[in-house]
Amino acid sequence: MRHAVGREWYLFGVDLNLDGRVPGRQRKRILADLRDCIDTEAETTSLKAVLAGLGKPGVLAKSYVEDADHSRPLWSGGLMVATGVLVSYWLFFFTYVLGMYSVVSQVGGEFHSHFLFVNVMAFSDNTGIGVGWFDAAAWWVPLALTMVAFVLGSRSWRVFRR
Repeated sequence: MRHAVGREWYLFGVDLNLDGRVPGRQRKRILADLRDCIDTEAETTSLKAVLAGLGKPGVLAKSYVEDADHSRPLWSGGLMVATGVLVSYWLFFFTYVLGMYSVVSQVGGEFHSHFLFVNVMAFSDNTGIGVGWFDAAAWWVPLALTMVAFVLGSRSWRVFRR
């Protein structure tokens, strides 16, 4: 089990460095060959020694991409950037909403506000206390931010150069 985890972690690093630099089929073939080579060598020596002999994943990946086409989109990069933007948006949004909740719990009454086109409401009276957001913007704002981040992060315009 430990052998498989170590091998796959190393191959994940190689895969990230190959993404966007070599076509998917070629990348899968490279990773399959490396997996077989690592397994064969690990039968006679330790996995740590085999991976040390291969070098760092980035350096190994560079040896495969010397003659490859460098104008490919980086889909995994776009996914990471889009995820980061979405998580940041929700973090700021919920911080804003909790701030409104804090104010309304101390002052009382009903308050309306906006956070990036999203209507946010907080209320406190003798029947209860609460916060909420409404309008279609509650869905399209994070979706639009995520899509823009994905396009920019993955360099999707490279698809149309071919």
